[in-house]
Amino acid sequence: MCWIFGYIGDKNDAQKILIHWLERLEYRWYDSAGIFVGNKSWKTKLIKAIWKVSNLANKMYNSLETNESWNFGIAHTRWATHWWISEENTHPHHDNNKNFHIVHNWIIENYHQLKEELKGKWYQFYSETDSEVIANLLEYLWNWDFLETVEKVLNKIRGAYALLILSKMNPNEMIAVRLWSPLIFAYDENNDFYFSSDKQALSGYVDKFIYMDDGDILHIKDKDYKIKANGVNVSRKIEDMDIKLLESSKWDFKHFMLKEIFEQATIIKRIFKWRVNFENNTMNTDAFHGMKDEKFTKIVFVWCGTSYNAWVLWTYYMENLAWLESISYIASEYEYQNIKVNDETLFVFISQSWETADSIEVLKLLKTKWAKTFWIVNVVGSTISRLTDYWLFTRAGAEIWVASTKAFTAQITCIILLALFLWQKRWLSKAKYDQVMSALNDVPDKIEQVLNSHLEIKKIAEEIAKHKDFFFLWRHYQLSIARESSLKFKEITYLHSEFYPTWELKHWPLALVDEKIPSVLFLPKDILFERNLSSIQEIKARKWKVLIISDEEIKSADFFIKIPSCIDETYPFVTAVVGQLLAYYSADFLNKEIDKPRNLAKSVTVK
Repeated sequence: MCWIFGYIGDKNDAQKILIHWLERLEYRWYDSAGIFVGNKSWKTKLIKAIWKVSNLANKMYNSLETNESWNFGIAHTRWATHWWISEENTHPHHDNNKNFHIVHNWIIENYHQLKEELKGKWYQFYSETDSEVIANLLEYLWNWDFLETVEKVLNKIRGAYALLILSKMNPNEMIAVRLWSPLIFAYDENNDFYFSSDKQALSGYVDKFIYMDDGDILHIKDKDYKIKANGVNVSRKIEDMDIKLLESSKWDFKHFMLKEIFEQATIIKRIFKWRVNFENNTMNTDAFHGMKDEKFTKIVFVWCGTSYNAWVLWTYYMENLAWLESISYIASEYEYQNIKVNDETLFVFISQSWETADSIEVLKLLKTKWAKTFWIVNVVGSTISRLTDYWLFTRAGAEIWVASTKAFTAQITCIILLALFLWQKRWLSKAKYDQVMSALNDVPDKIEQVLNSHLEIKKIAEEIAKHKDFFFLWRHYQLSIARESSLKFKEITYLHSEFYPTWELKHWPLALVDEKIPSVLFLPKDILFERNLSSIQEIKARKWKVLIISDEEIKSADFFIKIPSCIDETYPFVTAVVGQLLAYYSADFLNKEIDKPRNLAKSVTVK
């Protein structure tokens, strides 16, 4: 899992641009970073560091001469999925004679074979990476034509990649290649050229950009560029930059996570705008981009990461509200199943990162089968949104911290709108439809009520954070909330937690019960409220401490967080926010690095 960046032009501070980009995307977890910079005379410098970008920045400022111009460069952050974390394995990489320098994202599948072949040609390797193989292949196959040499290398490698390549023999040129891995190209009015895995890094430098397509080879030469695909020159659509830099500021909040938790009520209102008319409980069918003529009988959800917890809730919504058969699959496994496609099945994808590799791979497979696809996505023009038949943008804005909060609630908002849209088409109970619509209108206010009680939640979090193991318990609609809350707790506190249905406690969790392991019980006054009360007695009988989250005060609770009353279908919005705040304040009490939890990445763009 990596992020790559490149610059070539007339500016004299390529190193500062590259470091700035690395810092902008520092919230996407990494464990090493490096840059390679040079000038038109091919005076170059390669600098690498493990762990933080600040380590790289310090080394860079100590290594580079202040009066030297650096006109081009490539940079990289690496999240180790293979091979040890070391400077040797850190990008950029080069060949034996340092004629080529590259940065690379994703995996070359046949690198073992290629590496052995190159060893037979007396090539030596300083790293364990597949990327170094590419650099040596470039030198081995060099034929004095930069572009042709790159094409020859691409014919030899198998897998997926985004590549930026610099050549000592062509010091004022750069070649970029994309196959499956995201890569964005942009240029300004001075014909300075920029590359990034994420357009957020480019905001403030350019107003327009181009999404490179799979198979594109982009060659910068003589202050101009050409894009080649399948052996011929092609053009690509120029997009407007739409990321607001304001979203990259913490404002007065201590962490991005807390800021994004507090944004959720506003975001849900934004999702409703122009899509729902709450005065007459109608929906704007144009928001669903042509789906009004479709007649689906089955919904298949494809997911990964936090989106899984959203999918679980959505299967409830689809079956209980829209009366549609629904099932969910993990993306990384689904492609290996016998996928059945027909006109009455809708395949629904979601991604908070918008470039999730395993989901995109399944989506491409389904497109070869002419499946009907729907994507709930946060970025207009992303790979995912450009491949689906129908879509709904979450309008959540850039999510800066690694683990997800506002993206999760934005996703469940969009899916309940989709369920209600499909419900309308089936002419089901109008009374129930009106009840849910009215309750949705109240959701932002209910979330604000929870946020207003954040200091009370903080006090409880500081007490429970003194323990080391936790159970998050649930029934019915709270299933996905307990899973998501347990996940958030683990991600940022590094404490052990599990989730389990309260009615199943007898099967084995009671074997673990003692006074040192508190449970967090989501107990809204819903259809299963009375049954959940008996589970509290099971817990208390074994001296297990319990934190209850409910709109009905429970005297036997050791800790109690009150939530506003809702209907069953909208309780998850308020309990999700409670779970987020509980995780946040526990981690803050423990002095954890909340916005960048260890070993985690925002987007998984490799398999």
